[in-house]
Parts: sequence; structure tokens; C-alpha cells
Amino acid sequence: MMNKTTEKTLINDNRLTPTMERVRSGRVQMFRERNKEDRSFINSANADVQIQHENKAMYAKLIDEQWCWVNGCGECNGEPRGYQTYIECEAHDRCSKCGTKRKDITEVPWGGKNGWVCKPCADAKKSEIKRHAFEKLDGEKPTQWDCSHNDYIKCPHCGSNINNDSIHETEVIDCYVCDGELTVEVEYTPTYSTSIKGKRITE
Repeated sequence: MMNKTTEKTLINDNRLTPTMERVRSGRVQMFRERNKEDRSFINSANADVQIQHENKAMYAKLIDEQWCWVNGCGECNGEPRGYQTYIECEAHDRCSKCGTKRKDITEVPWGGKNGWVCKPCADAKKSEIKRHAFEKLDGEKPTQWDCSHNDYIKCPHCGSNINNDSIHETEVIDCYVCDGELTVEVEYTPTYSTSIKGKRITE
């Protein structure tokens, strides 16, 4: 049985040649003849040909010296969704949590390891994580000692450990769990180097 990733439909457009370069901008496929003198990126202004398929999951691919429409939807091809999922058909372009289709959402979705997540689902997940963090505290606020001289950043609001390797000096940040504001002070442990001054003593 032919794998779905190899199924193709010939693009009947006499303007296309096997020597053309192609880039994709959303659903629009832009083609231009290769030019050694012009290395600029193909865009809508300098493309020789621009076409698009009515199915947003279809993209142009050169197969056996012919330009063909190929379905790029991972789920249609039996592949798992992920952070890098870019092309999805109408049926599979949906929230991985609640199943709401992209055309029905009103806010920008969040990327996810199993596909994108709509903002209401992302907000609900964040609220759940925040609730668990405060439940662990059992009503006790993290002490100053809990938040001092650690190898990690601890939120003084909810007690969560914050992963952030980009902070190298005192900085104000927000906790990604509870959204509380905190000041991070970076403390460095001194190290020492030595060298002989004058003549080396051996005894």
C-alpha cells in the first residue's frame, strides 16, 4: 500500500519548470527560476509564479521532475502532532485539548508538544498548575531562608522553582507559575588562582 506521504497530484500549470526554486508563505506557493546573480529570498514581489491549493494542507513538491500537490498534514500521513507542526488540514487543525478548530478560536493559540492549544485550555492548565503550587505550601509562605543562597530560583510567592539561565545580574521577573513579581539577585561564589612569586621553594 502506498504511504500517504508519497501520494501526489500533478500541478497542471505550464508556467512551472523543474529548475524553479520554491518557497511557501502560508498557503501561497511562490516559484522563481534559479538565478546565480540574484540570491535574494523569493517573495511576492519577485516570484515568477504564485499559486495555492483550495486545501490549506497541500503544498507543492518537485517529484520526478514534476511539480505536484502533496498533503503536508502530519495526522493525515499518520505522524504525531508536535511543537513544529506547521501544515494541518481543516479537519486536523484543532486544539489538542478540547478539539476546537482553529477557524472557531478568537485568540492566538499556544504551541504544545502534542499540537497547539487554544487560550482557554492553556489558561485552565496554568490555573491548575498554580493551584497545585499553593496547595503544596499548605498555607505556609516560603521563608527568606527558603529563597536564599540556592542553586536555583525559588518563587517567594508560591515556592515554585523557576528555570531561567539567562539571568546574570539583579533583575525583576514574573513567576511563570503564579505570575507573582520577584527580584532575583545573582550571587557568585569566589574562586582562587595561585602562581609562584620569585623562586620556587622545594624544602
